[in-house]
Amino acid sequence: MDKIYKASKLDFMLIRYYLKSICFTVCIPFVFVLVYRSLITGISFAMFMMAMSSIYTFTVAEKNDMHRFYGTLPISTAELVCGKYLHLFLLGAISLVISSIVQPLILISLGVTISISEVLVAALIGSILFITYTAFQIPGYYKFGPIKGRVFMYIPVVGVLLTMFVLEKANLKSMEILDAIGQNKLILPCFILIYIVLIIGISIMSSIKIVKNKEW
Repeated sequence: MDKIYKASKLDFMLIRYYLKSICFTVCIPFVFVLVYRSLITGISFAMFMMAMSSIYTFTVAEKNDMHRFYGTLPISTAELVCGKYLHLFLLGAISLVISSIVQPLILISLGVTISISEVLVAALIGSILFITYTAFQIPGYYKFGPIKGRVFMYIPVVGVLLTMFVLEKANLKSMEILDAIGQNKLILPCFILIYIVLIIGISIMSSIKIVKNKEW
């Protein structure tokens, strides 16, 4: 676990040149929530923006030919890949926490009533979307690199557009979703947990296999 943490720390060091871009990425959804006045839409957009940023570490690594450097480190491929996932999930968590605090305050200042339950529902949906985006993106970046695999950067675009379409067509509100969760106190949480574990597990195993089989 210590080596995974160190691998994650290395990725954070790599993206220090993109710090301003990442901060800008975190702030853009604040404007978005002002327009749509929907917490679910705002937080979903925030996680979409952060998922788009997952390409940064791969771009820096390829630009500086760091794959040879990775090969000299006393760390296994699995630990190196897991460190990458930890790094991206931590970035997502930071963005989620900031969005879950600032966006409700923005909406409240506009006269929109926001409850703790609505914040939790929006955060849950945002988390699931972010995990889904990155689970598909990372193996693609490992397989094709940040240039040829740039198409994977647009997976979140499809995801956020689909989310907004579903919310608009179904006219779903946070409390309606909360009621649905309340009526399925055991089934829905178990389904979500199984989904998250499976998609992360499959994604990590795919990435490890790709890296092991790839010739740098």
